[in-house]
Amino acid sequence: MRHFILSSHGTFSQGIYNSVKIIMGEQENVHIITAYVEEGQDIKDLVAQTLQEIPPEDEIIVCTDVFGGSVNNEWMKYIVPKKLHLVTGMNLPLLMNLFMQEDQDAAEIIRQGLQEAKEGMIYCNDLTVESQEEDEF
Repeated sequence: MRHFILSSHGTFSQGIYNSVKIIMGEQENVHIITAYVEEGQDIKDLVAQTLQEIPPEDEIIVCTDVFGGSVNNEWMKYIVPKKLHLVTGMNLPLLMNLFMQEDQDAAEIIRQGLQEAKEGMIYCNDLTVESQEEDEF
C-alpha cells in the first residue's frame, strides 16, 4: 500500500491538500504535517509520530515545501529505506499527478509529475507579449 505525507512549514500542506480535495475529492492514505503551528512542536516528533502510523512494509511518498528547510532536512534522514520517496517543491499539479497515478511505480510517477509541474509554471506576461507581437504582423 502507498501512503502520501504532505509536510510543510505552517499550514501550507493542509491548504494545498484542501485544494486537491476540491478538485479530485478525498484521497486515501494521506497524512498531513503542519510544522511550527503550535508552540513547542518539534518536527522530529511530528515525523516520528506519522511514521509510526504507517506499516513498515508500506511505500511512502513524502512531499515537502522547500529544499533545505528544516522540514525537508528532517525527512532527508529517512530516505535510506527504499520504500520512502522524498520530493520537495510541492505544488498542486505535482500532487494531482501523484494521486491520479498511484498504481504505477513511485519513482516513475514522481519524475513524470515533476516534469509536468515544471512545464505548468509559466510567466503569463510573456504569453501576452508573444500574442501582441503576432497580432502586429
